[in-house]
Amino acid sequence: MKTGRWRVGFVALATAAVGVQAQQAGSVQLFGLMDIGVQQLKADGVGKRHLVTSDGNASSRLGVRGSEDLGGGLKVGFWLESALLVDDGSSGATSTNNKDSISGGLTWARRATVQLSGDWGELRLGRDYVPSFINLTMTMHPFGPNGVASSGLLFYPAPANGTTPRTNARASNSIGYFLPPGLGGVYAHVMLALGEQGDGPTHRDGQLQGMRIGWRNEAFNAAVAITRTRYATGDYKQSNVGAAWQLGPVKLMGLWGENKVGTTKTTARMVGTRWQVGPQGEVRFAYTTLSAKGVASDASHIALGYVHDLSKRTALYGNAARADNKGTGVRFNVGMATTVPGGNCSGAELGVRHSF
Repeated sequence: MKTGRWRVGFVALATAAVGVQAQQAGSVQLFGLMDIGVQQLKADGVGKRHLVTSDGNASSRLGVRGSEDLGGGLKVGFWLESALLVDDGSSGATSTNNKDSISGGLTWARRATVQLSGDWGELRLGRDYVPSFINLTMTMHPFGPNGVASSGLLFYPAPANGTTPRTNARASNSIGYFLPPGLGGVYAHVMLALGEQGDGPTHRDGQLQGMRIGWRNEAFNAAVAITRTRYATGDYKQSNVGAAWQLGPVKLMGLWGENKVGTTKTTARMVGTRWQVGPQGEVRFAYTTLSAKGVASDASHIALGYVHDLSKRTALYGNAARADNKGTGVRFNVGMATTVPGGNCSGAELGVRHSF
């Protein structure tokens, strides 16, 4: 009995010692988010489909991050974050050279960086968001890149002439710099990412340069961003401008975006809102139109959603959306492609989101 108590006491003492040492050395945090729901899709010429699916409201993830205060205002940190599809337990695809796609097994595809920060700003190296993707998140879009209402449905690029861009959201082998806060609301992010190809006609494939600059205060936020990725089959250029204005319980949002892949181009325009209804509810709406040149077709996308917070970490949500192709187009959809020229696809989803 005494031996058992001695063991318990030793474990408690050892745990406390490790905790003190961790506080002295820095901090490490395990974090994540799980989003799962049910979804119904319907497309012209195909019929209906029912699914259990992830990420209708937010992107599921599992990560670990940490930081250490080096003194003199200097800090070093790391961030590892993996995608997690709750419905089947799989992870996300990544790209080692910003050209090819790799999937299968656990990948830290959402983010894998080491960063150094101080009064001068932050330097970040590894796999990270490209500057032009941030305007497509909930920063400037009511729904962000998730579910049947996703901003990515019309704001992501259409592959063309042998070029399939891999850098519309993230880039590997990147070097990024962020301005420090406290500059009168001005913020900026610049990035250089390397494709790391060998000599030859494709030696520049996967090289990216990008920049985002904006200004915000308590009620208003606006930013412009541009990235360019080189490919031998045709460069990819993503540009966008977004703005969000808080007027009491209503946030008005506008977003313009252009994707050029070689000689082709798609241009999307969105107006939307997030409207707080009571202390726990929020109504979301977005309407987007797209015009295409040399690829796909014109299209439109309308979405309506509601989020109800059960706590600071848990929420229920529901979304409904419809994508319409114009002319003879069939490319754009909310999760299941139509086989009818100029057809449409609609979808609805109900789910729960929990963060930890």
